[in-house]
Amino acid sequence: IGNESVTYPASDRIIVSCDQIGVIGQLWGPIVIERPGGRSVTVRDLLAGIYAFFQTRVTRAEVEGISALGEDNYQSIVDAYRRRTTQRELGASRDWEWRVGMRRVDCLGEGRWWWGV
Repeated sequence: IGNESVTYPASDRIIVSCDQIGVIGQLWGPIVIERPGGRSVTVRDLLAGIYAFFQTRVTRAEVEGISALGEDNYQSIVDAYRRRTTQRELGASRDWEWRVGMRRVDCLGEGRWWWGV
């Protein structure tokens, strides 16, 4: 299924947007997934693109901006960051994740559901 085209008819470019993440979505814009040479975007490309998008590190300014949108936002981001980094087994990978810092996925807090294609 991973190599199947994600759209019918096939397309070499898709745009993923979600109005459920509100202002955060406006801050980062949509997820754009492209395949060069006219090759169709596959299910694997879609999932990899979404994953990469939310693994992007957030800047201090982004965290401050999102935090300013609601009184509990900062704590929600910190809690998600701690859960993500401490659920890993002890070792280099866990330490590296902790040092790298917050990522976009942490700004979603508990709100991470896949509703399908």
